[in-house]
Amino acid sequence: MILNRIKFVVAWICCLSLLTVTAQHRDSFARERIDLRGDWQLQLDTDAGIQERWQDRTFKETVTLPGSLEEQGKGVFVKDSTTDHLSQTWKYIGAAWYHKEIEIPEHWKDKQVRLFMERTKATQVWLNGEWMGECKVLLAPQVYRFEKPLTPGKHTLTIRVDNSPNLAPVGGSHALSVHTQTNWNGIIGELFLEAIPAIEIYQMKLTPKVADKRVEVKLNLKNNIHAKQQVRIELQAHTHNTPQKKHVKALSLPVQLHTDDSIVAIDYPLGKDALLWDEYNPALYKLSVRLLVDDAIYDEQTATLGLRNFDTRGTQFTNNGEIVFLRGKNDVCIFPLTGYPSMKTEDWRRLYRIAKSYGINHYRFHSYTPPQAAFEAADLEGIYIQTELPNWSQMTAKDTAAIAFQQQEGQAILDAYGNHPSLVMLSLGNELIGDREVHEALVDRLRKHDARPLYAFGTNAFYENPAPGETDDFWVTMRTGGETPNGKYDVRGGFATPEDAGNGQINTQQPSTRRNFTAGIAGHSLPIIGHENGQYQVYPDYREIDRYTGVLRPLNFEIFRKRLQETGMGDQASDFLNASGKLTALLYREEIEMALRTPGFAGFQLLDLQDFPGQGTALVGLLNAFMESKGLIDEAEFRQFNNDVVIQLLMDKYVWRSDETFTADIQLVNYSPQTIQDKALEWRIVDTETNDQIISGKLSIRANKGQISPIGHISFPLKNQKKASKFQVELRVPSTGLTSVYPIWVYPAHVTMDVPKNVHVATEYNDKVVDLLKAGERVILFPNHVTVAELSIKPQFISEFWNWKTFKNSAERMNRPVSAGTLGMLTDPEHPLFKHFPTEAHSNWQWWSIMKMARPLILDHTDKRYRPIVQIIDNIDRNHKLGMLFEFQVGAGKLFISMANLIPNLNQPEVRQLYYSMLQYVSSDDFAPQQSIQPQQLNQLLKKENPRP
Repeated sequence: MILNRIKFVVAWICCLSLLTVTAQHRDSFARERIDLRGDWQLQLDTDAGIQERWQDRTFKETVTLPGSLEEQGKGVFVKDSTTDHLSQTWKYIGAAWYHKEIEIPEHWKDKQVRLFMERTKATQVWLNGEWMGECKVLLAPQVYRFEKPLTPGKHTLTIRVDNSPNLAPVGGSHALSVHTQTNWNGIIGELFLEAIPAIEIYQMKLTPKVADKRVEVKLNLKNNIHAKQQVRIELQAHTHNTPQKKHVKALSLPVQLHTDDSIVAIDYPLGKDALLWDEYNPALYKLSVRLLVDDAIYDEQTATLGLRNFDTRGTQFTNNGEIVFLRGKNDVCIFPLTGYPSMKTEDWRRLYRIAKSYGINHYRFHSYTPPQAAFEAADLEGIYIQTELPNWSQMTAKDTAAIAFQQQEGQAILDAYGNHPSLVMLSLGNELIGDREVHEALVDRLRKHDARPLYAFGTNAFYENPAPGETDDFWVTMRTGGETPNGKYDVRGGFATPEDAGNGQINTQQPSTRRNFTAGIAGHSLPIIGHENGQYQVYPDYREIDRYTGVLRPLNFEIFRKRLQETGMGDQASDFLNASGKLTALLYREEIEMALRTPGFAGFQLLDLQDFPGQGTALVGLLNAFMESKGLIDEAEFRQFNNDVVIQLLMDKYVWRSDETFTADIQLVNYSPQTIQDKALEWRIVDTETNDQIISGKLSIRANKGQISPIGHISFPLKNQKKASKFQVELRVPSTGLTSVYPIWVYPAHVTMDVPKNVHVATEYNDKVVDLLKAGERVILFPNHVTVAELSIKPQFISEFWNWKTFKNSAERMNRPVSAGTLGMLTDPEHPLFKHFPTEAHSNWQWWSIMKMARPLILDHTDKRYRPIVQIIDNIDRNHKLGMLFEFQVGAGKLFISMANLIPNLNQPEVRQLYYSMLQYVSSDDFAPQQSIQPQQLNQLLKKENPRP
């Protein structure tokens, strides 16, 4: 086909004043459609349909489209349960035949017709038993154009939909994965027949030109009658979602068509005061393009336009010239009620609004691309989207079918959604491996097809040997170099095997609010985004079970709940949720602050703000799978550290001695479009127990936009602090809503380590300890960690990464240490043990060193009602009752056991203070263990010849 290419430049258009349209003269035009929603006949295939020509048959079953078979109870009822993901109620994999009789009206007799299916799986189509073709596009609409006009009257339309995974070379893509959406069979979204005009606007591509306040409108005009024809093109744009109404001056221009298709490029000025699109003011225009022949409207197409220029500047992103820091979340198509993504714009707007209320401005769609509704909603809400091909696999030069499939898919995605201002980035897929050259070449071909978005050859691609692609505009990665003991190249804080040296700064390095990823991005010249930061697990919220009223059942939740009940800890589920969740919120804050502390960093993509209910059940969200809060942290508190402007306190440590001077620096991270100046930052330090203000001050602010600006230094001698205290440093800028709060712990520099006369301390469980207990003495026991190694769990501060079972298997395959698998601690802050060691019910930074030197003991053999004073929360696959600090009555004696090896580490102030508080407690009348244990039971807990269950 030879295309007639016509280019109209701005200067030429401006000379066409006589052809300008006043937009008053003609009635609106709409293409005629036959809605195919409703009942269809259905027949499930056994690989016999094509051979037996089912396209010539009628079927007995019925189903409603749009929709999936699973929604309507078709397929096989799933009896099995799994802990790996949510369970389908009904499941069908293979071909399903859909049949419908249609009525073509009389006035369509000379028109070509197209079939539009917004989203489905691999299809073949027959019209009146005649094969019309096939299509395997997964993540964009499938459109079949019937070459011959349809005669008026009845016709039969048969569609074969096959969701067999082997038909699409996608690896573990969430386009088909059972771990999030199901691998559904059906047709969802828009479904219709449409009469095609004799001359049509086949495709409209909009390229914003912000500098000139114009848009390049590229039209592909199809001449279906193959005749030379003079036509007229009219353009009219107006804002539609802003209080400020703008009607752009319309344009009209003549176009001479030849017998083939034509591509027409038109520069359309939007005016000097045209509104720009960004996350703050996502101003949108509706651009209508009409095609007229002899003053009659032959076709009209309307598209959404956002005037924006999303680009790069060094190692950061810009939009319309302003630095943008991407505060992102992953989206993996979690729609538990339907098993497929919502096709409704309002549903997606709700999700984006929730995300924005937590400070999110960016969505990364993991190995899939969402439907039109998601882009429409992102346009309206001001969300920057990175979408991906359905690709989580390996591509080498020999994988020609896979390469061709992914290229076709990429071009279809770009053609379908490329006009949306929210679509700013595209990646070839998730964690890809294979040949770099193949991926780079595919990026190059997609960029030639559509140069509007920024491209990367993969998200965390080639992560074992990380480096950006030669054709990449940006780089999403977890590291920028090999693994090192100090995490030099890390651009996220946690990894799957956190006991490995260097495999996660948050779990392996002393807490500090100064650490960042500067070393990780050094030497690179393109924007770097942290890949899947977070992944910290929260204990299940079993109240969520009743929310699953659709195609997916939470049988995994029910299994986990039953396991917990069988251990006797069922009554602790809510406490486990809250304590693990508070720790996870703490860890997400540190992940986010590390990223925002890094000058020149481009952003992060959390995994996740919401739960991921698959791959072992990874409940890594502060929100559940329905994007509903678990009550762990509210939106305003989350935005204190996750927003375009945040105040940060930089200090070397959280734990201080009373003979030190507390010192810290304050900086303001400003990725808003405005410079902040002529403001005062107020700071104060408050005793959290008494709410008394200890000291306060003010600092003036000058914080340029797009930068991290130092605000000042604070110091405070701690010599007057006589008791163990938790303080908080409060920072705020009045009248702006900016606030931030950091905890610090101050312990007396000198506390006696003398053991009270009525207390005995032992560092080994032996006959001497037994004799002391028999004699009615009080004993503090620090069991030898080597002796109890098989009866205890390794130390860990962080909440478990992702899912213990999933990464246990992979760690064993790689001969790496298996994670401890715990979810933080649970205690009672009012317990007298903590009279001299203030704590919350959950893990916080003052416990970091203590938990790292602890081996929680397995207490499964104790009475089911027994609870340790400090209990370590185990993961959902193992369910041990774990004790770090606990006590027993043993005969006439009283035993306190610390699985934290404090005595060799008394040089650390938090360790000294806990030990002091422990000594005071055990020597006091408050030490009255309620649970008795027999010596033989104690042996069972502490002797290695009794291995753990």
